[in-house]
Amino acid sequence: MVLLVSVHAASIVADMNKAELVGYLERVDRELKAPATLHIYGSAAFMLLDEPERISLDIDVAAPYSVVDEGDLRRAAAMAGLPLNPPDDYASDHLEWISAVRLCLAKPDSGTDMILWRGDKLLVKTGSVPQLIASKLIRYDEVDRSDIQYLCRQTPVKVAAVEAAVGELPEPFNKDALVLENLENFKVDITLWGGACP
Repeated sequence: MVLLVSVHAASIVADMNKAELVGYLERVDRELKAPATLHIYGSAAFMLLDEPERISLDIDVAAPYSVVDEGDLRRAAAMAGLPLNPPDDYASDHLEWISAVRLCLAKPDSGTDMILWRGDKLLVKTGSVPQLIASKLIRYDEVDRSDIQYLCRQTPVKVAAVEAAVGELPEPFNKDALVLENLENFKVDITLWGGACP
């Protein structure tokens, strides 16, 4: 008896790593017509902060906090092979342009923002460590906890600063029951990690 197996070509998509992310940023930088500042958060920020083995399919861009012509960015990103807000079933690297309605992230502060990458036209920034931690409390899953633990190993984090960052989240996130519950979970976890100042 002979068993015939039909093999169909399938594309396997691997999440981008830091080197690939930087390659995309370099290409977007070359394609932009005007200077732009992107305020990012989520996994891409952690990749650029050198968290080991951090990967992702998308780059989360805080639209209200970014200074860029959206049409110019959309065109430059497409030319770089990084579509902006593709359909939900798109399973490759892309930019997520996050509107104010979905944005669980405090407003930028020029005194504490971190510059993650700079090209000729493109500047990529993110918020402070407490702000990044606060943004993770909306979900606080295993990956979020790992990201926070990485930050706490790099920089001493004051619990009071994270509490203040939660208070600075846009409504309704600053009063969201899950965020506040996860803030309490974070306070317990950080004592176990040993990464906080009282």
